[in-house]
Amino acid sequence: MKVNLVLLKVGGINKAFSLPSTVTIVGRRQDCDLCVPLMVISRRHCALNMDDGVLSIRDLGSSNGTFVNGERIEEVDLVPGDRVAIGPLNFVVQIDGVPAEIVGDESVAARPEGRAKVNTEGGDLIAAPDSPVQPDMNNTEIINITDE
Repeated sequence: MKVNLVLLKVGGINKAFSLPSTVTIVGRRQDCDLCVPLMVISRRHCALNMDDGVLSIRDLGSSNGTFVNGERIEEVDLVPGDRVAIGPLNFVVQIDGVPAEIVGDESVAARPEGRAKVNTEGGDLIAAPDSPVQPDMNNTEIINITDE
């Protein structure tokens, strides 16, 4: 099972992040599998788990919560096309290439009510574990996410 989290970016340019193992930790700490160095993301925010062909996501007690299809979750199984919101970032779950085409629709990938939208001059930052070495990011690449 090949799983991608496809980051929905303003302007329709999406970025896919492959899950590196059967358990993937997302958080602000540099030792997380998917490091998102934003203060609205908890140090260890959520975990994605692949087990016997089933993909699930579990919130790890984050302050701002993990949302699937607009609903705050503790733990839930994911299917292709599900929308996952982690802080200000919106992802679409892609499993074995499904869905093949992913369109960023802010009305579908809605932010939780009352949550501030991160908007910085240079863009937000996310780190991918499969990228060239960057000494300040624990072997990760920094990618700008523009949020207009």
